Amino acid sequence: MTRRLFARDESAQSLVEFALILPVILLIITGVFDVARAAWQENTLAYAAREGTRYAIVHGSGAVEETVGVSAVVYPCNPTVDPVGCPSPPNTTISCTSTPTYTGPSSCAGVFSAVRNSAVGVPNITVAVKWPPSGCIDRNCQVQVDASAPFIPLP
Repeated sequence: MTRRLFARDESAQSLVEFALILPVILLIITGVFDVARAAWQENTLAYAAREGTRYAIVHGSGAVEETVGVSAVVYPCNPTVDPVGCPSPPNTTISCTSTPTYTGPSSCAGVFSAVRNSAVGVPNITVAVKWPPSGCIDRNCQVQVDASAPFIPLP
């Protein structure tokens, strides 16, 4: 084949173009898939936090204050039996937090379970339950439940 004929030959042109554009197309598809996974995880965690809030409003908690999985756990108290040992002044924020690896006792365990059971497919969930500074930790009290989990993108 002469040099002039080789320059005009286009038999493998589409194969070369496809080989050049394929990595870009795969990168875009992977990026779209990762963004969709992140949106799904965010929506799942929002739903799980909503379910945990419903559980906390319906069932309440007797916890005075907890830092679960970190240092100290203060178990529920009974203000009718021991009003001095149950400090819950009106301006105290009552909270409890669960790390993904903590499985011990907690007065907020029902809320943690409600959140984790509602977040199907999302691993390593950290749940934080907080009653605002109202002194109310019983049923029908205002409560804030936060659920978070790390998002790990595709490699």
